[in-house]
Amino acid sequence: MIFAIQEINNSSSLLPNISIGYKISHFATCACLSNRKEYPSFFRTIPSDYYQSRALAKLVNHFGWKWVGAVRSDNDYGNNGMATFITAARQEGVCIEYSEAISRTDTGGHIAKVVRGIKSGTARVLVAFVAQGEMDILLEEALKQNLTGLQWVGSESWITAGHLATKRYSGILTGTLGFAIRKTKITGLSEFLLQVNPGQDPHNNLLREFWEATFGCSFQSGLHGQTLCSGSEILEDINNTFTDVSELRISSNVYKAVYAVAHAMHNMLKCGDAMNPQCIWKDDFEPKQVTG
Repeated sequence: MIFAIQEINNSSSLLPNISIGYKISHFATCACLSNRKEYPSFFRTIPSDYYQSRALAKLVNHFGWKWVGAVRSDNDYGNNGMATFITAARQEGVCIEYSEAISRTDTGGHIAKVVRGIKSGTARVLVAFVAQGEMDILLEEALKQNLTGLQWVGSESWITAGHLATKRYSGILTGTLGFAIRKTKITGLSEFLLQVNPGQDPHNNLLREFWEATFGCSFQSGLHGQTLCSGSEILEDINNTFTDVSELRISSNVYKAVYAVAHAMHNMLKCGDAMNPQCIWKDDFEPKQVTG
């Protein structure tokens, strides 16, 4: 998101002489945010789960799986997504044997109980509408209990997660189906990411935490067993999800969404007109006007 905004601010053709800023909450799939009366200025950077949930129900029915189990994240993402899936699945003639909810803050005992329930169920198809954090916890418990022989159907949050496509989880997840967000390339993003440094914004706690986690060091001196961060560590030497730009899915949607808003503002401010090469600023901007 920041990369797209910097590109726009450096552009002489899009919003000339106007600089835009940002307050980051960069994507949300929850259908609950589609209520225009409650969220009049909310614009999506990614489709609502209303469509994904219904598509998953059609996918399950397409393969003739009429008896399935379900597990979800116990939050707006999982609860809303699964509620829509169950409604759509019933319309397709698919029956739900059970529907379990998990949270990353649950005790190990609760997660173990959920996995035991899945294991003792008769459904051989499991629909998992869970966030990546819950999926990681669920899979670790599934490994402990040797939960195999299931056909998994996954939501977009984990279906393309590279760290799950490993030999460790192959006995559980091989053959998993789901819908992925389309990926693309963003020219210049890799170079932008490799230039990130905590010195750019010393008061940015998130950037400091990222740096400490990436390089296994600390900016606080005196911590036992911790190497002191210098800030001159080199990101090019690191191979992780931050520097990997081969799977730009959500990032691609965010990038396009930022440009969509910028172009809407460009048109509203009558930038680049023959009579007015610059932009005519207005103080009475209303967020809902951007959708016009």
